[in-house]
Amino acid sequence: MAEHHKPSRRQVVAAAGLAPLISLAPPVLRPGAAPEANAAAKPADKLRFFTAHEAAVIEAAAARLVPGPDDDPVEKLLNSPGAREAGVVHYIDTMLAAFDFKVPKIFAGGPWSDRHGGDGDDHMADFVPLTPRHKAAWKKRLPQLRKDFRQAVKQLDAAAGGSFATAPTSKQDQILTDLGEVRNLIFGHTIEGMYAVPEYGGNRNLAGWKSIHWPGDSQRRGYTAPEVESSDGADLVLVSGILQALLDELPAATAKMRERGWSRG
Repeated sequence: MAEHHKPSRRQVVAAAGLAPLISLAPPVLRPGAAPEANAAAKPADKLRFFTAHEAAVIEAAAARLVPGPDDDPVEKLLNSPGAREAGVVHYIDTMLAAFDFKVPKIFAGGPWSDRHGGDGDDHMADFVPLTPRHKAAWKKRLPQLRKDFRQAVKQLDAAAGGSFATAPTSKQDQILTDLGEVRNLIFGHTIEGMYAVPEYGGNRNLAGWKSIHWPGDSQRRGYTAPEVESSDGADLVLVSGILQALLDELPAATAKMRERGWSRG
């Protein structure tokens, strides 16, 4: 059997045809054991569809695709939240169990939240009853999605030879590279959970918006002209790219220093 080379974060994302979103998944610098302490859904998050094990597997996969401080040294250096911090697995679980709620959690209400004042009430917290057409469409869509996620967990575990959630991160990355359909399924919904309004169950503590320096929905206040024109913060793609380039060049630079007789002490 040919030897597998550990894929970088960029290879994992590029394999999904998602290179424009590479900033969401900087390269792994020092892969090691998966952070088991964060593998399962947080105790405060009541699971409605996933079992505890399924939630741990999906959270671990999402965290490899959109890593946070506990998942990638670059993210720790930048203190940039990822899928774990945003509670992405809870977003996915809520979506898959949408019809378990009196009003299905499909469409958040409006016209605005209370995040920028409003009238003091978060209107988005109340979900809109579905029209017959929407209800029929979602009743048809969700059963297949539920099957897809259950199957994805089985495939990830099988490829890991046990629990994907506790496999070394380097192995998790290789599995996600190899299982393209599984990766694409989880990545697409991870992005939704990262950046959708938090009423849908993800973007916990506005972690997704903070990671890209976006202030979030601003109705009813809106934005001033200077706010629209001002910088939206540091370019994380550029920052992480520079750091990775420096680290990639470090071995060669060290070798040259040794050739020239430079040493420590």
